[in-house]
Amino acid sequence: MQKRRTPWAIAYLLVGLVCLLTAVSVAASSTRVDDLIPIAIFGVPGLVLTFRAPMFGVSFGASGVKCSGLLNSRSYAWSEVQEVKYAVVTGTVFSANVPELVLASGKIDQLSILAGYGAGGNAQNARVEQLVTELETARTSALPA
Repeated sequence: MQKRRTPWAIAYLLVGLVCLLTAVSVAASSTRVDDLIPIAIFGVPGLVLTFRAPMFGVSFGASGVKCSGLLNSRSYAWSEVQEVKYAVVTGTVFSANVPELVLASGKIDQLSILAGYGAGGNAQNARVEQLVTELETARTSALPA
């Protein structure tokens, strides 16, 4: 199985570590019950980000594709995927290229964890285009002829 990760996973991990260290330092010096509030505010997101950030990404192989995000994971067999493409979402300040799985049921599942962003209207993102090409190649090679 091949795995593609978002470049932002390192930033999420670092933010999680900072939050976790803040919660630990407050817990070490806490003397009142009121100190539990910042421990919970920083500790819970710190734990989630620290332990989930290394798992962010998309894994794919002959059996199908699996997308792991912050709080959820979903997987599809290649027989459930009709097409892999990307959508360009434009805005006034930036645009985003988002890989999409077009499912046989008619639904579209955007893999927003691996979106690529750029300034301007229709900026192309080579990383997202390469990912879509790899996913489509894996899908077509896994399906029976």
